[in-house]
Amino acid sequence: MTRTVPPGSRRLLLALTLGTAVLVTGLLVALSQLGAGHAGSPEELYAGIPQDGTTLGEAEAPVTVSVYEDFQCPFCGRFGREVLPDVVREYVRSGEVRVESRPMAFLGEDSLEAARAALAAAEQDLYWQYHSLLFENQGAENTGYVTDALLERLARQTPGLDPGPWNDLRASGSAGSELEDVRAEAGARGVDSTPTLIVSGPGGDEVLEGARDFEEVAEAIEEARG
Repeated sequence: MTRTVPPGSRRLLLALTLGTAVLVTGLLVALSQLGAGHAGSPEELYAGIPQDGTTLGEAEAPVTVSVYEDFQCPFCGRFGREVLPDVVREYVRSGEVRVESRPMAFLGEDSLEAARAALAAAEQDLYWQYHSLLFENQGAENTGYVTDALLERLARQTPGLDPGPWNDLRASGSAGSELEDVRAEAGARGVDSTPTLIVSGPGGDEVLEGARDFEEVAEAIEEARG
């Protein structure tokens, strides 16, 4: 005996089937994104790349990218999270580019405390791992989000960082002179906003101000290579 399914029931069954497919697709996308995030962890991103203080990459790299940035600046955060990792993978890891961070602290107390913590990590040549974590945990400007608890938690999340010397150096205020040097250097180079990238190489220098995407940075690097 053949049973006839009413049209309304067929529509309901089709809607349920489509809904299930959408949920499964969404779950697969979410899982893939989680996997990608893990693959892009600071530990993996910078593994095997030479670090010297706030410099990342081979000393003899033909192109240097100097990044003037403030850890509170939202556009600096966007660059650090979305553009810098691609620059590292495409150019720094191959030895073509050296990146130099020039931390500034002109937006307020949170900027200063974050910069002190990052520069303390630089003394253990772990600046870039800590740098990434600061931008991943960036809050709204001048809300007091950069607390001792946050900075110490990020230090614990930085593989290889010895928290004792790091905390002593951070509390000493010794980073003040380095930040002043960066401020003076920025003034001499005409830098008055963040982020500002100065891309230098045999082909000349190019200044990139404000939020830029990877394609723009890559073009400047290619031109600087000559």
